[in-house]
Amino acid sequence: VMATNDAAAGVLPADAAVVAGPADLAVGSTPTAEPGLFLRPVRWPEEAPTLAEINNAARLAAGSLAVLPAEGLRAYYDNLEHSDLATDLRIGEAEGRPVAYVRVEWRDEHRGDRAFGTATFIRPDAPAGTFAALLDWALARHRANAATTPADGRRAVVVAASHGDDTEAVAELRARGFADVRFGYEMLRPTLDDIPDRPLPDGVEVRPVEPGHRRAIFEAEVEAFSGHWGAGPDDGSDARWLEFQEDPFNRDTDLWQVAWAGDEVVGMVRPFVNEEENARFGVRRGWCENISTRAAWRGKGVASALIGRALRALRDRGMTEAALGVDALNETGALRLYESMGFRP
Repeated sequence: VMATNDAAAGVLPADAAVVAGPADLAVGSTPTAEPGLFLRPVRWPEEAPTLAEINNAARLAAGSLAVLPAEGLRAYYDNLEHSDLATDLRIGEAEGRPVAYVRVEWRDEHRGDRAFGTATFIRPDAPAGTFAALLDWALARHRANAATTPADGRRAVVVAASHGDDTEAVAELRARGFADVRFGYEMLRPTLDDIPDRPLPDGVEVRPVEPGHRRAIFEAEVEAFSGHWGAGPDDGSDARWLEFQEDPFNRDTDLWQVAWAGDEVVGMVRPFVNEEENARFGVRRGWCENISTRAAWRGKGVASALIGRALRALRDRGMTEAALGVDALNETGALRLYESMGFRP
């Protein structure tokens, strides 16, 4: 993840490159600086499978293990805040074929910034200059969006990410004033043998998930992540709650390991199995994800105990390996914890 910033909220650098500006908001394709590459609006939700295919092609080519189903993309994109798919998303087409897309949004963060986020997904067979064209369109949209957001003194920060070893993307970002701020990757536990058996603290127990627990679980996760990089006041909004309910990977609650102390959720691991992904790659992989512990309970062994329980639950479901994603600079020591539980990059 890379970022560039300007000291005043609502103002982006005046020299930000602009390839496609406000005229691009009309329905239809707009040429870019890359010959043969055009940007056009998305037809939503009809093209959700198209976006999911591009998203997967980009990440898998960069080494990701995860396959995003179109239903999962819809759960996210149907509940966006500060991102209008009609104006803030463009599909890149070359020779009449979708090869990439870019989406922008903005959000206020607890650390005091207003972050203008940039998501780009590019198929490996897209024209060489596609990332630069998408980035320039995104910077133009950020500038337009910044001009209409409330000026409350927050610092405006533009955030973008590159996938894998994408030297072209990194070079284009650096050329526009971006600097490295964060790194993340996926980790794999290649077997589900020798799973550590760690005890929960006294007074803490795991209970089967009931429908009436879901809101408390959601709110506990929001609170647990509130001090993490990128967290913001919208994380507990109605839109995020709807996304939580509609996420297809939040349906199989039999796998969830949620720790309670009395009436309080103190931590959780919410594993899931992506059957589409496993069929595609011929593996039996479960995802040991959505790991969080409330601040007052950290350092007491809650997370390690729950991860062990989650791994055993996946093994009992017939999985033979487990994966997760990690912010390598996580302030709570997540990377060291995951390594101690047998995960490796």
